[in-house]
Amino acid sequence: MSYQVYSGLGQLNKTEVEKHIILPASQPNAFCTWFHSLKTQIIIAWLGVSAGIMAGTVFAIQYQNWSAVTLAYISSAFATIVLHLHLAFKKERIHLWAPNRLRCISTIGLTFALLGTIGMVYCLISAGIQQQTLTREGLMGENLWITAVWMFMTAKWGSLTWKFGRKYRCYIEETRPLLAPPPYNI
Repeated sequence: MSYQVYSGLGQLNKTEVEKHIILPASQPNAFCTWFHSLKTQIIIAWLGVSAGIMAGTVFAIQYQNWSAVTLAYISSAFATIVLHLHLAFKKERIHLWAPNRLRCISTIGLTFALLGTIGMVYCLISAGIQQQTLTREGLMGENLWITAVWMFMTAKWGSLTWKFGRKYRCYIEETRPLLAPPPYNI
């Protein structure tokens, strides 16, 4: 899909607009440029989705650590949202989204990021006070060390949901009025 963007500096094409959204490849082999590329972010989101599903299943079947199971699946859900945002941007469908939808997604992501961080600190302190172990026997049932790990993962994917929700909302707000045809005076 091709479109023209009207700005105060004249017309810009899509690749010039994307330079402001995705980091430019000024150093083609630099790690930071590679790590922040859209393809890499999509792969990382896929890994987050699959890791959450697999870990949740293992902790349910083998360890019966239900808080870790719940948090693994919540983390996987946020990774799925991040993946969906990236794919919508890649397929040039993100501009069809309402900015308020992305604002809501960002707010939910920020809320879970904060709750996950607070929960992780609580689990680490509680596990230390209760002197829980990481042996095979100690991992059976509720183990707050493992729950703290999945609190961190939930906080991480919540913060990435917040970050990319805001990023794509700004992209929509910057390009949407510019994508509309200029008004005609009759």
